[in-house]
Amino acid sequence: MSQTASGSPAHRSLPAALAQTVYLLLGLLAVAGLGGVLMAAFFLPAVSVTSAAAEDGVALFESYPAELDVAPLNEASRIEAADGSLLATFYSENRIMVPLEEISPHMQHAVIAVEDRRFYEHGGIDPRGMLRALANNAAGSGGTQGGSTLTQQYVKNALLMDAVQRGDQEDIKRATEQTYGRKLREAKLAIALESDPEWSKERILNSYLNVAQFGPSQYGVETGSLHYFSKSAKDLNPGEAALLAGITNGPNQYDPVKHPEAGQRRRNEVLADMKRDKYITEEEYTKYSQQPVEEMLKIQNVRAGCSDAGADGFFCDYVTRTLLNDPSFAPTYDERRKLLYGGGLTIKTTLDRGKQKKAVDILNRKVPADSESGFGHSIVTVEPGTGKVLVMAQNRTFNPHQETKPGDTAVNYNVPKALGGGNGFPVGSTFKPFVLQNWLESGKSIYDRVGTKREAMPSFPAKCLPRGAWRERPGYNPDNAVSVSLAPMETVLNSTKFSVNTSYANMARQLDLCDIAEGARKIGAVPASFNPYSENTWKMPIEEMYKTELAPSVVVLGELRISALDMASAYATYAAEGKYCKPTPITEVIDRDGKPLPVKSENCEQAMSKEDADQMAWVLQQDLEDPRATGRGRTIPGHPAGGKTGTSGHQFHTWYVGFTRQMSTAVWFGHPQANIRPGGWSVDGEYLRSGHVWGNTVSLPTWQEYMTAASEGLPSEPFPAAPSTDRTPPGDSVQKGVVPDVAGMVLSEAQGALTAAGYSHKVEKVPSDTVEKHRVIGTEPAPGTKLPEGQSVVIRQSTGP
Repeated sequence: MSQTASGSPAHRSLPAALAQTVYLLLGLLAVAGLGGVLMAAFFLPAVSVTSAAAEDGVALFESYPAELDVAPLNEASRIEAADGSLLATFYSENRIMVPLEEISPHMQHAVIAVEDRRFYEHGGIDPRGMLRALANNAAGSGGTQGGSTLTQQYVKNALLMDAVQRGDQEDIKRATEQTYGRKLREAKLAIALESDPEWSKERILNSYLNVAQFGPSQYGVETGSLHYFSKSAKDLNPGEAALLAGITNGPNQYDPVKHPEAGQRRRNEVLADMKRDKYITEEEYTKYSQQPVEEMLKIQNVRAGCSDAGADGFFCDYVTRTLLNDPSFAPTYDERRKLLYGGGLTIKTTLDRGKQKKAVDILNRKVPADSESGFGHSIVTVEPGTGKVLVMAQNRTFNPHQETKPGDTAVNYNVPKALGGGNGFPVGSTFKPFVLQNWLESGKSIYDRVGTKREAMPSFPAKCLPRGAWRERPGYNPDNAVSVSLAPMETVLNSTKFSVNTSYANMARQLDLCDIAEGARKIGAVPASFNPYSENTWKMPIEEMYKTELAPSVVVLGELRISALDMASAYATYAAEGKYCKPTPITEVIDRDGKPLPVKSENCEQAMSKEDADQMAWVLQQDLEDPRATGRGRTIPGHPAGGKTGTSGHQFHTWYVGFTRQMSTAVWFGHPQANIRPGGWSVDGEYLRSGHVWGNTVSLPTWQEYMTAASEGLPSEPFPAAPSTDRTPPGDSVQKGVVPDVAGMVLSEAQGALTAAGYSHKVEKVPSDTVEKHRVIGTEPAPGTKLPEGQSVVIRQSTGP
């Protein structure tokens, strides 16, 4: 068999190795008095000695740094729900750092026994180990022994991980090359590390256990323990510790999943070393060495990202995109991504898992993810006054991978495009409250009357458009789809309750389309195609944002695509007495050292007056409570609530957006990929007829069921009384000190009338065959009774037959 030349990188002859030993030994004797002891560590077969032989040993040793200077290791970040439970982990290297006291003593003993049995005796290098390695390697006896201590191995891994994290290919090569120079550098740094008073043996051992690879793509002992045994490293028994400690020598070779026989053989070698060093007894050795490795394993495969977050995957994705879009998290996108995937962050979120589960269950029961209809259904809830996103659910499985099956998607139906959604869906009449908001802010009243007649409307004031108006020939001519008889003139209150399109178009003719759109933007309702984290979104001219869509069909009747999240946040302003809060899924971000990062958890401002917001809340309460209104009397038992239905043109998309004092929720129903009228199939046993599906057909019942369940256990928080002026409808009068006639009213109207007359009230629910459910039967004392102000009046409300 031919011999490879001595300069070959593949082999070296024994004489060449000995010559090199003598050469470097003489140089090192002059430097450190370490002689052949130090150099033995550098004798590996299959390395090139050509360059090393040409260098002076003393100069080479002195040329290397004497201090280990590396950046903190990449560490997995975790995203937690509001209750602290784990939603997902993010990592470039799957590593979880843990202190030594949270690592089983068995694990510590196993690593020391197999890798460096004199760990507590040496000062960074092990003379006896290196001499043994020298003899083995120089003799070419078949196996490579590096003679490296745990300290040297830590240095090697730390240098490599630092180079990888920086993306420095030259340093990666230096950290992995098979040369004497690399080994010399590691030895010098190991000696320096052990001489540093800040680096105790315990700290070195802990650092090694956190940096070493304990399986394919499993970095650090905690990650390895969770992967192979589904338990923390602090709970490892001797057998499990031995298995993990053995893997580090060959993470792929000894992987017990792919190579159980090799993994078991290596485990038993480690157990034997532990027995030799009296870390375990003979009985323990027998017990654990005889256990089949397959019986030990309880594999937990964790993938980086939100795909393992199950029903919470869309919320998880929204969290990550929020951070990656937020300059307060870090200045640039690349820095933000690096921090998320390697910063060891704990990201505490607002997700209420109890409410989330209720939402997911309801959606998937009503419209299963794999429904042949292909229709989507979603729920998102925001907390008024804080902007916390409590729930984000849809009838799909989050799947960001290329391979998908029916019912999978990566598109979040609840959020704007920049945060993982599409371009939103037309919101229909849920936009009308923004017109009403501008109506009130213009000093007008909910008791003003507006025309209901259908007619062509050729122009609408719009000061931001050319010539100060929107114009169309022959004119905008909306129709109505109401279930009640309309008078030629109706109050704004009634026009809202019955969702009268012609009335709202006439209201807009008395306002300004630009102001209406600006008012909607002021409380966060902007087209879903705009990035909410871009300052330009909030400062660009409103006509630039809307462009050709600044028209009455869009700004009045809602043929505008807005995300459900932004609709819920906008309506939350009415429940929060005019305080608008930008939606946020995050309460706190804590770095690896336990310090909070400067990420805004709340961003609120007083966007409208309390008086106007209270009027909005009261009016929308009437829309829900009045059985004749679009809300059909679908109230939340024990919790005052209000809201508005929405149906887009041709009934492609339907909505309900409504709120209590504690929660504002938007529900959407429609086809996410095409304009298709729902029909020909059933939801909750109710057959959907094409052309007869409205906001109160599917979305409202879903909203009511979910909000009822989500409100369980919450205190009842009252809504505002009726507006201070004209507290009863026109034609009725309220006289101080006289009980008003409130028969036939809905509860909130009756309460407002009694308040205006100077009375407090109690509600008594009684059955009635003549007064429909929710309506007021009468009072005690009777109407017309003179009663001193401040007294209490009983309102008798019908519960139906």
